[in-house]
Amino acid sequence: MTPKEKILAVFSRKGTPKLPWFADITYWYHAEAGKGNLPEKYRGDGVVQLYKDLGCGCHEHALNLPCDVTYEDVEIVEKIIPDADGNPHLQYIEWRTPVGTLTQIKQWESIGCCYAYKRYPVQTIDDLKVLRFIYEHQKVTPNYTIQNKQLALWGDIGTPASIPPRSPLAQLLVIWMGVTNTVYAMADDIVEVEKTLEVLDASDDPIYDIIEKSPATMVYFGENITSEVVTPNLFRKYYAPYYKKRVPGLHKAGKYIFVHVDGTVRGVLPLLDETGVDCGQSLTPYPVGDCTVAEMRELAGPNLILWSGVPGALFSPVYTDEPLKQVVKECIEEFRHNWRFIIGICDQLPPDGLLDRVRMVTDMIEEAGL
Repeated sequence: MTPKEKILAVFSRKGTPKLPWFADITYWYHAEAGKGNLPEKYRGDGVVQLYKDLGCGCHEHALNLPCDVTYEDVEIVEKIIPDADGNPHLQYIEWRTPVGTLTQIKQWESIGCCYAYKRYPVQTIDDLKVLRFIYEHQKVTPNYTIQNKQLALWGDIGTPASIPPRSPLAQLLVIWMGVTNTVYAMADDIVEVEKTLEVLDASDDPIYDIIEKSPATMVYFGENITSEVVTPNLFRKYYAPYYKKRVPGLHKAGKYIFVHVDGTVRGVLPLLDETGVDCGQSLTPYPVGDCTVAEMRELAGPNLILWSGVPGALFSPVYTDEPLKQVVKECIEEFRHNWRFIIGICDQLPPDGLLDRVRMVTDMIEEAGL
């Protein structure tokens, strides 16, 4: 069976005697590309050959929001300030509107090969009115060009997916306010916060209409949930109702839904199945996460598909091969006869990750006859 056949057999509930193995290599890939270290054969569309050489399926490299997003009366200004050596240092983005301006500042972290927030755009309760203006003036139009290309490009090795915006509270926590600002805002003026969440929710309606008509079968809720931040009460009040609103239309359109839960899982995992989503994805197990893969099945119940496997940290050379091998063995032993499981890198292959270890997982799965 091809990687695509394996994973679709799991999501379609038909079952498969084979264990799907899908790795997220995007973080490593972009870090290597940025440093100029990426082999020529893997650049551009050659990324498909990278996954073929490693023997794993692709999902994160094939994500797309299948629409164009524009804004009326909103000017978005971006600039990069380099360091003394001419390398990226600070990234500024401003959203200028008639009711105010939001400013985001990120700083480039060379070791992590990524930008870190120095300033979230929404700092105060008053800034929420600016955020609402932005989303009230958002316009979306369908554009399936990239997704159709992805479907043709990845063939049987990958599963392109639509990725809608994060759910409203996740938008505040991850993108617009950060955890601290959001928590204080909810304590200071929950009315203004919930008014903003309603605007964000409504702005997603036309996007889901477009996704339901999209050519890709999969839909990825890229939430980045961790139970340390998203408590059971927060999930029940803000996340679950949003999922329950979106799931029926997606399922009616023949879509499969997976939700990115890449932190601690004990608080949230027991609540996912009741929302109607198909899969909890990137569930990070012990020793990095807060429970083993076996405990995840107990927490999730019998029906939810678990997309878990190997903590990304174990691909780093700071560890030996043995911890990685042990986790893979546990996955194989625990889920050899349970088709509701997909093995992956949780969350991503880090910038210093060893490609040999990705291939090692492939070899272990094949040696087990899966």
